[in-house]
Amino acid sequence: MRKITFPLIVFLNVLMLSSTAFPWDGQRKGFILGLGAGPGITSFQQDIAFWDFDRGWIPVKIDRQSKPTVMTDFKIGYAPNNSWEVYYSSKVSWFRSKDVFHHEVSVADGLHSVGASYYFQPQAPSAFVSSGIGIGMWVLPFESHPPHTWLGLGLFTGAGYELAPHMEVELDFLWVNPGRFTQGIDEGANSFALKLTFNVVGY
Repeated sequence: MRKITFPLIVFLNVLMLSSTAFPWDGQRKGFILGLGAGPGITSFQQDIAFWDFDRGWIPVKIDRQSKPTVMTDFKIGYAPNNSWEVYYSSKVSWFRSKDVFHHEVSVADGLHSVGASYYFQPQAPSAFVSSGIGIGMWVLPFESHPPHTWLGLGLFTGAGYELAPHMEVELDFLWVNPGRFTQGIDEGANSFALKLTFNVVGY
């Protein structure tokens, strides 16, 4: 419970402080904070390789799979004007799957990145495009003894439409390639995701 409560308290404090420190005047310029969720599909392949002194690397692969997912989206940053936003972004796919040992697990496959968005109009309604690059991750957050998080390169690109002030719909393509090497075992995943989220953005 403490693991959930502390981040929630921090988030609520940030939200309250931002409401007093920033005008929230309907102009994109200034502090921005966005949350979103929606459906998606993730295609991924896991692989693991064991080192054997007699035979060298022994690879074990699982065929590429595609899973329907729940997608979440979070961003926080700054807009230097009404056209550009620069921010930290977290985009995550949540789904159930089998690992390389055929155990049923819950997976969080996502990307923590530095991103930017460009809006074609200074005020809503407006189309926009986005992109970012950062650290891809593959983690099993709900296991009783979760393994170490796999980390690697990741990026996203997308486009969307601001229907009205603070209300957006966004379509993104994500690629992440996280992995981990330890004690002669090389583990990894190669993942592509397509997500459609409905976002609320404060500015």
